[in-house]
Amino acid sequence: MSATESNPPIKRIAVVWDFDGTLSPEDSTTKTIKYLEEEGVEPGLFWKRIKAIRGDQYLKEWEHILASDAPIWMYALSRLAFRRGVPLNTEFFREFILPEIRLFPSAIEMLRAIKDLTHEPEFRALNLQVHHFIVSAGLKDLIQLVLPDELVTWTFGCRYEVMTRGGPDTSPPESIPVFCMDETVKTRSIFEISKGSFSDESKPVNARVPNSDLWVPFENIIYVGDGPTDIPALSLVRDKGGMGVAVFDEEKDLKKTKQRLEDLRLGKRADLITPAKFELDAPLHKFLKARCIQIRQRYEAEVVG
Repeated sequence: MSATESNPPIKRIAVVWDFDGTLSPEDSTTKTIKYLEEEGVEPGLFWKRIKAIRGDQYLKEWEHILASDAPIWMYALSRLAFRRGVPLNTEFFREFILPEIRLFPSAIEMLRAIKDLTHEPEFRALNLQVHHFIVSAGLKDLIQLVLPDELVTWTFGCRYEVMTRGGPDTSPPESIPVFCMDETVKTRSIFEISKGSFSDESKPVNARVPNSDLWVPFENIIYVGDGPTDIPALSLVRDKGGMGVAVFDEEKDLKKTKQRLEDLRLGKRADLITPAKFELDAPLHKFLKARCIQIRQRYEAEVVG
């Protein structure tokens, strides 16, 4: 048996997750705002100010693009942090915000069960690996603290760099927005995953790459999201042969949820629409596991053929 036959090339499955509303029932950025706002000021006021700065009162509804939100709220959040004299970095998030973040029950256990398919004999025989990615419009440095490092291959999200002046200058640290995530950049992140650009700068995301050279082909990508910022990513993945899953929180406003899900259904944005339940006997886990097995079986058929 040749070395190639005994050690087949690495093949990959990528399960790409949104975070807020998908893995967590809450909005992690709003938790940060709540901590930084003055006592008694509700986070909802912050988001109202963002809409006012964006000029919603002067725009027709169709003119609003979600992509315009991230730079505005990231700047506004940095001003809040400056006034409080705190840096928006990993240390701050770990001490003050992380204790306030919760995941849906059994989320970590389910992610681990899907990732552990990599170690099953049939997957190992094909050198087929399962990877989890986070593509979120939330704060990357916070989200990375929530999930165990070994579960997530890469996290995409909004990010700050903190600058301190040093010396006799006692001004508070400046948190500078250096990466803004929105629904458009989410689709770019999917291409970065597919081409392997996320971890290898020598692989330009805009370069044309033969399907055989992709880090993970689109037909092996599963995207899981819950809201409007996920629609372009869901559409992209499905259009290119992958799978899309839309989840919803059964405890949220049912009227708004039903309308959003109906829009997803009519737009054929998802292959599965299901409650955000992560127990191993719930439809979400069953679907993801079945899809991973289906991909494995496709590779097995290619070997036999």
